[in-house]
Amino acid sequence: MNDVEIRKEIIETAVDMYRSGLVQGTGGNFSSRCEGGFIITPSGMAYELLAPGDLPKLSLGGEILEGSRTPSIESALHAAVYRMRPDVRAVAHTHSIYATAAASLRLPLPCLTDNQAVTFGGEIPVAQYAPIGTPELARNAAAALGSGAAVLMANHGALCVGENMRQAAERCAMLETFAKIFFIAASAGGGKALTKEEAEREAADMALRYGQK
Repeated sequence: MNDVEIRKEIIETAVDMYRSGLVQGTGGNFSSRCEGGFIITPSGMAYELLAPGDLPKLSLGGEILEGSRTPSIESALHAAVYRMRPDVRAVAHTHSIYATAAASLRLPLPCLTDNQAVTFGGEIPVAQYAPIGTPELARNAAAALGSGAAVLMANHGALCVGENMRQAAERCAMLETFAKIFFIAASAGGGKALTKEEAEREAADMALRYGQK
């Protein structure tokens, strides 16, 4: 896709996430890798009112390459992920209710279902707390994410990555579902998490047998 198409896809995704309740107001931020850097949502602007020209283009070092709008306050977070993970093409950061509640526990989200094992490979790690929009938050989240697909940010929210914007957004929705399952199970006395070995085996098996080949 060219930069205009990337901008349109980001806006469509952000609007869908807003309408589904995974972001509230102008919270959260979304980006996609592009030639020379990445394109990201602007700071403090309603998603439903965005035009492609409102989304700035940044270098992987965080410098603004195109656009007059101020980029998301979390642009350093996105840049840190892209620098660390050449395989990542899109980043979605939300403050969805259940995932954020899980993040407030400052504990990894246990793998209570085989679906979570398939989607994320096991438990979801949690990054050490740091203030919003700081280099510390960017470093902590990128480090905790590692080679995975999602990370909780302590007392803040969640971040998911993907091969494209659609996959990153779908993972945010699935993470919210697994966080809901966690709290429902906890309210009934707690669930029994899959072991690391069980989760890895389930993920490897489904990678071979699920979907169209």
